Amino acid sequence: MTAPAAPAADRIETLRNVGRTLAMVASIARWRLAAYAAVQGLGAVGDVALVWVARHIVDAVVLSATRHGDEVSVRAALVWVGVEFAVVAAQKLLAQLEAHQATLLRSELGLHVNVLILEKALDVSYPHFEDPDFANRMMQARREASSRPWSMFTDTVSLFRAVITFAGYASLLASLGAWAIALLVLSSVPSFLGEGYFGRLSFERQSARAQRNRQLFYLEGVLTSEATVKEVKLFSLGRWLTEWYRSIHLGFHAEEAALSRRRARWLFALSTVSSATLYGVYLLIASRAAHGAITLGAMTLYLAVFTRGQGIVQRALLSVASMYERNLYMSMLFGFLALEDDEPDRPLVDAPDVVRAPPSVRFENVSYRYPGAERDALTDVTLSLEVGETLALVGRNGAGKTTLVKLLVGLYRPTSGRILLDGVDTATLHASEVRTRVGVIFQDFVRFQFSMADNVGVGWLPRREDRAAIERAVDDAGARDVVKRLPKGLDTALGRAFGGDDLSVGQWQRVALARAFMRPSALLVLDEPTAALDAESEHEVFQRFKELKAGRTALLITHRFASVRMADRIVVFEGGRVVEAGTHAALLAADGTYARMFRLQAEGYADVAKAEA
Repeated sequence: MTAPAAPAADRIETLRNVGRTLAMVASIARWRLAAYAAVQGLGAVGDVALVWVARHIVDAVVLSATRHGDEVSVRAALVWVGVEFAVVAAQKLLAQLEAHQATLLRSELGLHVNVLILEKALDVSYPHFEDPDFANRMMQARREASSRPWSMFTDTVSLFRAVITFAGYASLLASLGAWAIALLVLSSVPSFLGEGYFGRLSFERQSARAQRNRQLFYLEGVLTSEATVKEVKLFSLGRWLTEWYRSIHLGFHAEEAALSRRRARWLFALSTVSSATLYGVYLLIASRAAHGAITLGAMTLYLAVFTRGQGIVQRALLSVASMYERNLYMSMLFGFLALEDDEPDRPLVDAPDVVRAPPSVRFENVSYRYPGAERDALTDVTLSLEVGETLALVGRNGAGKTTLVKLLVGLYRPTSGRILLDGVDTATLHASEVRTRVGVIFQDFVRFQFSMADNVGVGWLPRREDRAAIERAVDDAGARDVVKRLPKGLDTALGRAFGGDDLSVGQWQRVALARAFMRPSALLVLDEPTAALDAESEHEVFQRFKELKAGRTALLITHRFASVRMADRIVVFEGGRVVEAGTHAALLAADGTYARMFRLQAEGYADVAKAEA
């Protein structure tokens, strides 16, 4: 085993992170931190006082015995016992105060760090969440948020208390000789070296597990989530997934067992060295007392100081080793929190000018390539969406339609080219400024486990409690029948996660549509808005859409060509490029990709009709 001699840079980083951690605690509870430190300092003084008082009790009792129990010496012994009782009572009070302050500080610190992590997630752009490295770092930060900062803090406080206690013990050992203080320190070093070495190994092992830990969480979710468990049961995947889960855990177990065996062997050897040193000093002190060189009280004092002192020094050194280990985690946490806020979150403002005139949109030579991809998802796309126009995007799955929408609403930034909103390059605008002007529903919309009212109201948060606005959005989306069927109407909780009413896929889609219509935006973007609806419901939604799009610019993605015909213009995507554009009639006359796709879908409906006839 090689001793964990921390490089100077690591020591500096540890000190920096200690300072950051203390500053973090002070920022949320400055007076509580001061009180906690004061309690620790007084507790350290009490630890030293108990040893010092014990010496006087022993010497008073011995003196009383040699004087055959005269009243003065007995009274002196009893006084010292009373003093010890007072110190012990004070220590118990301090312990309770410490526990109380620790409970409050830990809770406040855990909340503070978790909120910092969530706020960081709010302030970084969407592509980060598609990056596995970012996902690993965020998972590690979230897992350690409630424990590591607190552990770093308690290690620092423990070191503070140990230093005060050791200073008191050293003053009591001074009369025995400087060699005693030196041995007290040196006897504790072996365990410190061992703990520091294995602490680093433990961190490296945990860091290497980040990806596998995320796999474990994913498999747990697949096996227990309502959204996935039905297919797990239908395809009998349970045993296979459980074995996969078990195999990852068994790998962790094997790593833990191997490290634990090494740790046990080395720490046993190192602790034996420490114990041998301690008992060597015992022999020396006991011999001096036997020869009358020191009193029994002094012997009691020295033995107690050396026994407790070795524990204190070991605790101090282990706190240093532990702080070094915690530093590795804290560096990861502070590194995550230091990520650039490339898209700071901004609250929505319900200002009168939010609803502007219908905007024009223009894509100029826009290309986009996903990080790590070998080819562009979109290549040199140029198209315009005029004021008040409804433009439909059609094409095969994976043609780039949804990517184009994500670029429009600022979830992605173009690799090249630019997007103009009323002639203004969206790259010069904050993403929230763009999104404020856009009402959007994606095909993979979220089913919030909120009330019906909140599911709709979050479409425009400033009016979340405006029932009239929510009612209008419900009617605009044709979701009135959904509300009527709910036992508490808009106040009904949706989803089964918290005991609410679940909806069919089509009903959920109407709720999502209502959420999009809740937003007072003059640009509507609908990505497969009726994919889960039956033909009658789809017809009703698009009839409402025809009314609602008056005075608005709209972008529509759909695979159903009966719906496409309502658009003013149609753009056909293929392989991330625009291959055709025009009206429905013009594209049919051109007899190209659109015409072929339209006829294939029409023939399919015709074949079904013939078969049913």
